[in-house]
Amino acid sequence: MKKNKKGFVLIETIVTVVVLTTSLLYLYNSYSSIIANENTRLYYDDVAYIYKANYIRKFLEAHTNIEEIKNYAFDNTYIVTVGSSFDNMFTDEQRTQEFDTSLENIYTNFNINQILLMDVDMINNCDFSSNDSDKCKLSTENLNYSLRDYIRTLNATDYNYYLVVEFSEKFSNGNAVKCTPGIDTYCNTYYVSLEI
Repeated sequence: MKKNKKGFVLIETIVTVVVLTTSLLYLYNSYSSIIANENTRLYYDDVAYIYKANYIRKFLEAHTNIEEIKNYAFDNTYIVTVGSSFDNMFTDEQRTQEFDTSLENIYTNFNINQILLMDVDMINNCDFSSNDSDKCKLSTENLNYSLRDYIRTLNATDYNYYLVVEFSEKFSNGNAVKCTPGIDTYCNTYYVSLEI
């Protein structure tokens, strides 16, 4: 009779350990996914950066030849970098009004690392793991891993293009200042995309 009691206690202990271990693994898995989603929410499409990107979109639509760039810049690539040095970004008349300088000021004042114009077809045609076509290779070869991860989160839209803005900043004396990812310490990168 005593042997049966000892065996029962052993089995009861094993069952209890298995139930507790399963519960703890479930909680850990749930907690890990919550943390991953929170990191994504923090660095991808944060509301404050969406407002900044919307201002940039309005500036580009009002003061640049962004529509012309959409027509000719996507022959060999799905992504082009938007900047004051981009050919035909500004007409001669706009250059005399110093809008190209204003774009440089926007880069500085909003702590922007880069602004990209992306053809939505990239979402459907490019697989970041294999990159079969030359157009996909040209589009992704200059993108850092974080930006590639962000672009993977985008979905097809009714618009033909996305304006993707990469902000990079760190805090110095309580103020957010522009920094260079990979070079400056404590530099955080935030990504926003808007249809354009």
